[in-house]
Amino acid sequence: MKKTIKKLTAVGLTLTSVMGLVACGSSNDSNAAGGSSSSKEVTKPDKFTIMCDSTVVTETNGAAAFYEQLKTATGLDFQWTRPDHSGYYDAVANAFNSDETMPDVVLLSSDYYALYASNGFLWNMTDAWNSSETKKSGRLISTADNVLSALMVNGEDGTKAMYGFSPYRGNGCCTYIKKAWLDAAGINTADVEGKTLDFNTYYGYLKQMAANKGHYVISAPGFISNEAPYTNYLPEFYQQASYTFYKNSSGQYVDGFAEDKMKEALQRIQTAVNDGIIDKESVNNSTSNARDKFYSTDAGSESGVFTYWAGTWANTLKTQLATKGLDNELIAIKPITELGTYVERIAPCWCITTAAKNPEGIFKYFIDTMLDGGDVQTLWEYGAKGTHWDTKAETVTLAKDDEGKKTKTYEEGQFHFLPQPESPDKLMSKNHIDPILALAKFQDGKEDPGASAMTETAKANGDFFAENSTVAVPLPMTTALSENITDINTARNYVISQVALGYMTVDEGMNYYKTTVGSLADTVLKSLNK
Repeated sequence: MKKTIKKLTAVGLTLTSVMGLVACGSSNDSNAAGGSSSSKEVTKPDKFTIMCDSTVVTETNGAAAFYEQLKTATGLDFQWTRPDHSGYYDAVANAFNSDETMPDVVLLSSDYYALYASNGFLWNMTDAWNSSETKKSGRLISTADNVLSALMVNGEDGTKAMYGFSPYRGNGCCTYIKKAWLDAAGINTADVEGKTLDFNTYYGYLKQMAANKGHYVISAPGFISNEAPYTNYLPEFYQQASYTFYKNSSGQYVDGFAEDKMKEALQRIQTAVNDGIIDKESVNNSTSNARDKFYSTDAGSESGVFTYWAGTWANTLKTQLATKGLDNELIAIKPITELGTYVERIAPCWCITTAAKNPEGIFKYFIDTMLDGGDVQTLWEYGAKGTHWDTKAETVTLAKDDEGKKTKTYEEGQFHFLPQPESPDKLMSKNHIDPILALAKFQDGKEDPGASAMTETAKANGDFFAENSTVAVPLPMTTALSENITDINTARNYVISQVALGYMTVDEGMNYYKTTVGSLADTVLKSLNK
């Protein structure tokens, strides 16, 4: 068991090196044996350890206050380990190499979740979830089953079960178009907003905008993403193409990258780069680089179409554009005909490791309470009262504003965010659980306590994405997959960049892929189709 993790760590286990562990698809296997007995008395756990990334409010941003209030609300005693965000999964791998350092609870992205479950490091919480207060509460949102079904993965014995729990939807990306760019190009907004365009129509609009501006329209965070669902930053160009292995309609696993759909997708991307529609520098763009170009006040570098996260980010994009003095009216377009649906990623999930002495107790009193519909859920959504948010009558001041200090006064009982401890010129917006994405509502039909602080833009866009997306599902982990995926993905990414920039034709790229790693892909497929 440890040998596999050590081997992966030695070759540099990062999100990039395991990004083929998850694919878009579906599974019909919903039954699994649980790891606990429903008749066993569940006791509150003694002190336990938790390892998580920066999606939980960080040490420099008021985490101590959150920890203290969470202890008070749950009556639990826990110790947190907070590795640096950029090196989080290296730290996780190192911790799992020793029983002495393995945490009792760990937060894992979908890529690593499948990996660690298949290697026997995670406790099977299927029975615990089925008998949980949250599941029995009647407060789960309508799409909760879709989200949680995606967490059914193979364990060490090949049994599909639930080895982790996510209290929120994974969210995903949708495509935003600046209305000002449509107007400038003479495109009627009514022909775009709320319409299901086909690719030719969409591409025609992109060409009109490029001609009007004299440069690219799209500057993406890479020609391919480094995590599932991988194609999410250029969905209209990838359409039905799959970056990695997936189960087809015949029930067989196939290599999506080697299919004609991927060849057609790469040709569309190459053509768009040649036509000046997609920025060549997308190959080097980070997400922050791509965002900066969308916010740019330099007419020569500004982009007008951006595929990025839905929900809260819809409001953030509008806010940033307004801050820069740009027109901030954005249109989130429906998935084009050939795409069919946007893809929602599998949410990061909370896992209990095999090192935990009382996994049933940790699940009941720590994980299940995350969606208690009361004080604990409020803490996970918004952080600590008095540090990250409050309801008392006060005047809140944002420091370091370009136009001087910005203040706003609130009445007693009015929910409001407070300035971020680490960046007092910005307000808090959430803690770990985005309230728009939470899987459960509050108790007794009560409104989320922070509902009044959510913007209509974020709520409306979150609903829009939920209605126009489907959830990704993880691939079963095999030894062949874990041993070969780094080399396979390296070749895939090389082909994508070379074809996109015109250094290879599509056929040359595919020949390179087959010659370089075709045999490795075949080995993986044999293991998946056993």
